[in-house]
Amino acid sequence: GITFEEFRSFFQFLNNLEDFAIAMQMYNFANRSIGQDEFTRAVYVATGIKLTRHLVNTVFRIFDEDHDGKLSHKEFIGVMKDRLHRGEGGMRVEEKFISFKSCMKKELSGK
Repeated sequence: GITFEEFRSFFQFLNNLEDFAIAMQMYNFANRSIGQDEFTRAVYVATGIKLTRHLVNTVFRIFDEDHDGKLSHKEFIGVMKDRLHRGEGGMRVEEKFISFKSCMKKELSGK
């Protein structure tokens, strides 16, 4: 599992996904995938966010479809952009927060 701090840093990173996508696109143009060290460096350079080695390893386990130890643009950026926009449904920030808070209360209470 990951810590709450890792979860928070990952979502901060996702809020800056466009900046990171530009860096990832450079690898895509060169027909190269990106390894864990390069991924960590690119996230930091593009967003200023430092991801832990454990979190990066978890990301690679989830998204590295061909298990080559590298992420392609398709494996990561395409999936993350889709997930970020799925289910938005035009909700305002306040509504999203209320829904999130309700979900957290439900999960923490074990119901």
